[in-house]
Amino acid sequence: MHALIDSGRGFAFGEAIYPAGGVYGPLKDRYLTLLIIHEGKARVVCDDEEIALGPRSCGFFRNAQHLFMEYAEGRNTRVSWCEGYAGEISEPVAMRLRTLTPRIALSQRVEALQRLGVELGAGSSSNLNALRNALGESIFLAYFHEAQMSEQERLTPRSVLRARFYIDENYEKEITVERLAALVGVTPQHLVSSFRKHVGITPVRYLWQVRANRGHFLLLQSGLAISDIAYQCGYKNPFHFSRQISEQFGMSPREVRANKGYRLASDIAEGAADVAYGMLLPDTDTILTK
Repeated sequence: MHALIDSGRGFAFGEAIYPAGGVYGPLKDRYLTLLIIHEGKARVVCDDEEIALGPRSCGFFRNAQHLFMEYAEGRNTRVSWCEGYAGEISEPVAMRLRTLTPRIALSQRVEALQRLGVELGAGSSSNLNALRNALGESIFLAYFHEAQMSEQERLTPRSVLRARFYIDENYEKEITVERLAALVGVTPQHLVSSFRKHVGITPVRYLWQVRANRGHFLLLQSGLAISDIAYQCGYKNPFHFSRQISEQFGMSPREVRANKGYRLASDIAEGAADVAYGMLLPDTDTILTK
């Protein structure tokens, strides 16, 4: 992130309500801005590009000349933002940023980070500034991650999206590849091939992952008997459930409950040597070109 912003000046968070619309800008300095529309609508002009943002959406802007926001006249608009002064970046990174989608739906992750940033207020101290900057980096990285996920979903065939959604909603039922393929209108061979290409695993493997994750959640968040959890999650017997939990989480169901899901860090569990010569943030060029 350090290459994207002027790290000497850091990040700032803010929020505002425009009861009947309004404008903000134009800003003449170069900014890196994450703009969130909680309710209402906005028209954003970033240099020569115009972007419309609706309710519960957020947009990413890096202006070279000017930045201007106009909020819909005659309606209430609630907006918040995180911004920093733009730093110098290499042309490959600039090209990657230009291909990034300028808006995505507002996620719980981005909204939670933004709320924490706003709650810090405008005070200044070394610790407060460091925390604010860490949140600023986190919210932009969250946006980059979710924009990439959004792009991947846009490129994913509808049949795969429908199959994945069906598994997510019906994991406790008996699901076969043949039945799944029939539901989404493709052959079993095509579904397996396409699912593996776009999700990274087969539909059956994905189904067992969903079941194990749900089982892990219930072990921690409910008082149900382990056998009841197994059957609720689609397992035919508690032994299969136990084996899968152990394989995926490194602990038996009883150990998950006893330890509240906590796993020993590798340096404790394995006694690994750990020598730190310094801490470096991830290289921005690497993050954005992956």
